[in-house]
Order: sequence, then C-alpha cells, then structure tokens
Amino acid sequence: MKIKLTLLWCIAFTCFGCSDWLDIDSKVIITDEDIKNYPELAEAQFLSNYAELRKTVHSIGDGAMTYRQHHLESFTDDGASNIDWEAGVMRNNSPGLVFGGIFSQSSGESFTAVWNYKQINIVNKFIHAYSNSTDERILHMVGEALFIRAYLYFEMVKRYGGVPLFAGPLDGVSAINKRATEEESWRFIQNSVDSAILLLPDTQPIIAEDKDRANKYTALALKSRAMLYAGTIAKYGSVLNNNLQGIPQSSAKEFLLEAAEAADQIINHSNNKYKLSAAFGDLFNGKDEDNNEIIFRFSNTAKSGTQVFIDYWNQSYRMKKAGYTAFMVPALDIVEQFETLDGTIVPLEYGVAKNNMEDFFTNRDKRLAASIIYPGGEFLGERFSIYKKTVVKEAGGATKEYFYNNQQEWADAGKVPGHEQYMKSGFDGIFFNNSGAGTTNFGFFLKKTLYGVKRQEDYLNHENDQDAVVLRYGEVVLNFAEAAIELADLGEPQYMMSAQVEFDQLRATHGGLPPKTLTITSVRHERRIDLLYEGFRYWDLKRWRIGTQMHNSTLKALHPVLNIDETVSPVQVFYTLEMADAPALATRVKWFEERDYYSPIPTSQNPGITQNIGWE
Repeated sequence: MKIKLTLLWCIAFTCFGCSDWLDIDSKVIITDEDIKNYPELAEAQFLSNYAELRKTVHSIGDGAMTYRQHHLESFTDDGASNIDWEAGVMRNNSPGLVFGGIFSQSSGESFTAVWNYKQINIVNKFIHAYSNSTDERILHMVGEALFIRAYLYFEMVKRYGGVPLFAGPLDGVSAINKRATEEESWRFIQNSVDSAILLLPDTQPIIAEDKDRANKYTALALKSRAMLYAGTIAKYGSVLNNNLQGIPQSSAKEFLLEAAEAADQIINHSNNKYKLSAAFGDLFNGKDEDNNEIIFRFSNTAKSGTQVFIDYWNQSYRMKKAGYTAFMVPALDIVEQFETLDGTIVPLEYGVAKNNMEDFFTNRDKRLAASIIYPGGEFLGERFSIYKKTVVKEAGGATKEYFYNNQQEWADAGKVPGHEQYMKSGFDGIFFNNSGAGTTNFGFFLKKTLYGVKRQEDYLNHENDQDAVVLRYGEVVLNFAEAAIELADLGEPQYMMSAQVEFDQLRATHGGLPPKTLTITSVRHERRIDLLYEGFRYWDLKRWRIGTQMHNSTLKALHPVLNIDETVSPVQVFYTLEMADAPALATRVKWFEERDYYSPIPTSQNPGITQNIGWE
C-alpha cells in the first residue's frame, strides 16, 4: 500500500512539472478499480492540488509574494517601495501589468503571465472521474476540487474580466482563446462554489486538517468574497469590449445578495465555529495559528521548501543583521488612517513635545501596533530608534543640527557632540538610503505577517515558518457589512441590522474602538485597516473603480526629531514630529491609469484571443 501511494505521488508531481502549460499525463487519474479497492488513493492523488493552488494565490504562502520580492502593497496607497532599484515595473508605471501574472515570471523588465488552465484541467478531470461516486469521502474531495476550481477562476477573472470557461477535461481542446463575458465568468465561479458547498462537510474528518483543506464554510467564505467583487464591479464599473470587461449594473443586486447570504451562513448559522480574535497580530506572526478566526491557510514549515520569504525582503536590518531588507515600508498616509480610541481619524500631534517617540502613537486603534513598527515601537523585544535628525539648543542660545546624509555616514555611526550616547539620526533611520540596507526612508516598518515567535540571529536561514492566512472570519464580517450597506443603497436593507452588530463587534475586538454607523465610507475604511498588508487593497481599489484617484499622488513621510535642550538644568531630551514629502525615490509617485482596472491577456499563449482595452 505504501509503495502504491508513493508511486502515485511521484506520478502526480512529475505531471505537474511538465513544461507544457496545459497537457497532463493521463495517468494522473487512477482507475475506478483502484478507487473501489483503495479509496484513499484518490485522496493521495488529490491533495497536491492545494500545493498548486498556493502558487496562484498572492499571499505569504507562496514564496516571494510579489514581483521581485516587493510586497504587493508597494503598488497601492498603503505602502511604499523603500528602494530605488530593481523596481522596474514601478518606474514603468504599470500596476495592471505587475498584478496580471498568475504565476509571475520575469526576464529583465518583461513579464509572462501563465494562465491556470493546466491546473484547471487536473481538477476538472478529478471532478469528471469521481462526481458519480457513492463513497462520501470521495464526494467530499469532489467538493474540494470544485472549491479549488472556483478559486483558480476567481484569480483569473478578477485580473482579466471574462475568460475561457471549461467545466470538463481539456484534453481535446486545441485552443483556449474564446472568452466568455465577465458576467458569465463570475456566474461560473458562483456555480462551482455552490456545487462545492453542497458536497463539502461542515468540518474535515481529521480536525487538524480543517484549516488546511476546504470545508463547507471555507467555500462559503470564498463565495462571499467573489460575489462581493462581482456585485461591486457591476455597481461601479462600465461594460466594455463586447461585455468581456464589466458587468451590467442590473446584476449588481443579485451578486450582492449572494455575497451577503454566504457571509450570513457563516456568521449566523455555523454554530459559532469561527470567531474574532482579540490577539489580532498573532494571527499572522506564527504565535496563534490554530485560532478560530482562521478559516483557510497555507501551512509553512521551516526549511521544508514552504518557508516564508516575505521576512527575508521586508524585515528591518535591526532584526536581519544583513542587507536586502525593508523593500516595502508603510508611509505616513496610512498610519494617520488609524483611528484614535474615541473613533476619530486625526493627524499625529505635530509641534508637540513628548518624552518618548512611542507616546505619539498611544491611544490609537490596537491594530496599528499589530501591523506597523512605528518610531519607538517594539518588535521581538527591541525598541526601534527612528528619527531624522538631532537638534541641540546650546546653553549659549545657538542651535545646531546633526544628521546622517547617507548610508555611509550611518555606518560610521558618528555621535552627537557632547551627547555621545545619541546617534545623529536613528539607528533604524531616517536618512536617504536607496540600497536596501534595511533602514526606513518613510519613518515606519512592516510588522504584520512578519515572524514574531522568536528572535533569529540570522534571517538568511529562512527559519521563519508562520502560516499564510488566506480566508479568515474578520474578512467574512467585512464582506457581510459591505454587501449589506451596498444592498441597502439598492433598496434591500434586510441585512443591515445584523451587519451593524457584527461590524461594531469587529471594531471592538480587533481595534478596541467604539461603534460606528455602517456606511459605504466607514466599511471601506474599516476594510482598509483590518485587511492591511494581506493583499486586498489593490483589488479593492479596482472593484470600487477608485484606483485612478491615487494616480500621480505622492506619499508622505514622518520625520521625528530628537531635541536636546542645554539651556535648562537638567538638560531636557524630548521628541517632536515633522511631516515631510516622500524621499526622492523613483517609486514615490503612485500610478494607476484607467487601463489598470484590467490586466493584459497573455496573448502569446492564446493566439486570436481578444485583448483587454488599453493593452492592445
């Protein structure tokens, strides 16, 4: 039995490694007689589909999450590229292009977007072969296959609009160039996930696998996301390109009702299977990977080939002790979007003196400290020293400023004359640095999703193994709230009361915030904060059709100042804050053109297929 199982895995992985982008070996489907005698063989054959799915979903579960190791948020208004080199796509101003690849491959400044049809062929063959089985265990796996197919298509349709649709094996297909309309494509996702829901169990038989494999509620969570996307695209978008791009507004209500109902099934009809976590940051840093807020994840194990690379590229020098770090950092713009604990959105306190840098960030949404390392903030037991310059008011009345102009001066570590316990600029920045040396040009570092279980002396060893959270209950609540308010705007208010309760509970549990009236503006803001750095912002900007609002906008940076006043006794040491324009990096200007609402179709793979508008 063990030999047969090992052989089957070898056959499966051999097929997945084929150079051809569609064809698969027919031996990937085992015989009906094999299944009759050994039903577990179907499971062994099937499980590798999850490994393939993770390559499609942009998350920390898939190696270097982004193009050339940049965090996805570098291309939105929530993050900034902290370096000036190896960022060709940002310089070329093509966010639609960088997000266009399912499996992104690059050569120089060019891209190849590899479509999902090879994997779709595999799951379609599985569905076709076993959908008439009388074995409940096998039918559960057919449900998982339908879930995976829905997810694969979701990743394509949200990029391209209408795509070629296939419900059966593709072995006899000679060309994949006939696009369905975008509405038909979203309906196909809906039908696939609805079929999955009918077959999937409420909980996986092996409890330890329940977050790693799809169950009924996993499929409902995906449905709530996908139908919300479709509904808002219909409401806010335009129909273009012979219906290949866009959905008629008349369909918005139906899609949004599907989204709300799917979310409602999880929230109000799952017997409290999932709940919000008060330890918000620990959902992503490896400390609380079995928390009941997590619905679906990609497990990662150190040095097994499924480690997390986002730490490697986005960790600070303080932690990594090596260069090629802090490629993406938060900008001041997003930090000031975190509400104060009374529920208001206000700027930081400029022109005010405080004894400690971290005091400027107290009394704000708890998710700030869980998501961003700010000046004076803590990570893995260390406080971050982030300030632009030191201003010394001498006893005689003169004022002098000390700071580092560049990385070399920082490396030389010159101290403030007469106050040698202080560096001229902070150890972690700020001075102009475009080398990827791991200090910040903007005043902040990423925290959310970085490994926070133990201090590692050498991050180059890739010992970080936090899981990638793909679907979680907090998102479902936000999907529900957004669908509810959009439906109310369309004359369907029936979900508003329940959605308001859940919305306020999320704010209280995750952020420590008071209730807030559910509006389109408030739910979009809450979504931005709660889902920050999980890879949602770009897609939200697209489906709300507000991406172009950030076109040509320039990010802001925070410049804390260390002040030393010698005119009083004892000498006073305090900090103040200054707002500054983003440093002169080539990527400080955000770019989003009308064509970026859709990504370019990979026409080289599909001769004769209709290209999206603006990418001809």
